[in-house]
Amino acid sequence: MVKLVLIAAVALQIGIAISSEGLARSLAELTAFLIAIALVVTYKNSKLEPSSSQHDEKTTNI
Repeated sequence: MVKLVLIAAVALQIGIAISSEGLARSLAELTAFLIAIALVVTYKNSKLEPSSSQHDEKTTNI
């Protein structure tokens, strides 16, 4: 759900950047870039977190 919201926010900011000029365009481009970075970090964190069942199996085998 978070990923979908971030993707929608990036698309909205890109739309604003295309349709405006000056400071508003620069800020829209900057926020779209920062949201894209947040999306990548969220994606990487979801890949790195082990599921709770895998974690339990590892701790019980010790």
